[in-house]
Formats: sequence, structure tokens, C-alpha cells
Amino acid sequence: MGIFNPDSEFMMFISKVADYIIINLLCLVLSIPVVTAGAAMTAKFYVAMKMERGEEPQVVKAFFKSFKENFKQSTLIWLPALAISLIIVWDWYSILFGKTQSLFFWGKIIFLILTVLWWAFVYNIFPMIARFDISSKELLKGAMTFTFLNFPRMFLILLLTALSYVIEAWYMSWALAIWVLCTTVILYYATKMYVSEYRKIEERM
Repeated sequence: MGIFNPDSEFMMFISKVADYIIINLLCLVLSIPVVTAGAAMTAKFYVAMKMERGEEPQVVKAFFKSFKENFKQSTLIWLPALAISLIIVWDWYSILFGKTQSLFFWGKIIFLILTVLWWAFVYNIFPMIARFDISSKELLKGAMTFTFLNFPRMFLILLLTALSYVIEAWYMSWALAIWVLCTTVILYYATKMYVSEYRKIEERM
């Protein structure tokens, strides 16, 4: 079997990478209006988890299917989460550059830990919407529990995400290539984690 045969492992790998890039680009474009970002993130994980489970969906069609079906629930959760996140960003601006610069050291550490937990909690909401048909109350409880039980891996995902933006800002001429590489790797790692952990949850249901 030649390396460029459509059924070869190499070509299947390239095809999968291309699908991840398409998913991330769709998510990026549909997140531009900001209001739609929650539904876009849900759709991204919906397709990525299907791929990881070997279901081989039509990427674009499956993305917009999830975007439409989960738009209401995703948006109703995303908008309050966005508002709280903006308040946290403003608080950090005040701590670093404003009137609260004098906040004691351990106060900053505690606020940093709470910020990371919040970021991880919000991140975990949308894959859960993509996988489970549950009420928003159950969803928030599930995302919070998942965050605490899988915090080391969530911390790694968030750290890689933050570092990718720092590197992009440092090497602006390569920003797009760095973004494509980092988002692909992060989505692959996160998807494997979610599929594995959700399978355990489904076995107990």
C-alpha cells in the first residue's frame, strides 16, 4: 500500500488533521459575533468527539447540525458566563494596573486559582452540552464536578491555550500557523480526554 493511498495510515492522519483545522476555523468564524461563541464551541466538540469515537461524520454538516440544535442552551449559558468572565478580566486589570495593585500576595494567588477554576469550568460546559441531553442545572453541576475531578489535565489544556496566545503575540508573522498547530493539538488532546471520561460516565448511567 503506497503512502499516498487514501486508505493508508498517513493519508488518514492527514485527513484527520485537516478535519480538526476545519472545525477550529468554523468555530473561530462563528465566534466572531461573540453571542454565538457558546454554540460554536459546542459544535466544535460535537464533531471532534464523533471523530474520536470513529463515527466519521461529514464535518461541516455535523458542525452546523450541532450549532443549530444546541444554540439555545449553549447561548443561555454562554452569555452569563461571558459577563462574569469580563468582570474577572476587569478585576485583573485593576489588580495589575489599577487601584488594587496593593492587594496582598496571597490574595492574588487565591484570585488566580479561582480564575483558573472558573476558566476550566466554562471550558467544560460546552463538550458536555455536545454529548449529553440534560437540563442546564444538571449540566452546570456536571461541569463543576468534571472540573474538580480532572483538574490536572484541565490545567494543562488551559496552560497550553494561554501559552499559544503568548507565542502568537511574540511571533506575529507566524501567528496563523502557530494558531493552527496549537488549536489542533489542544483539540485533539481535549477530545481524547472527554471521550474517555464520558465513556466512564455513560457506563455508570
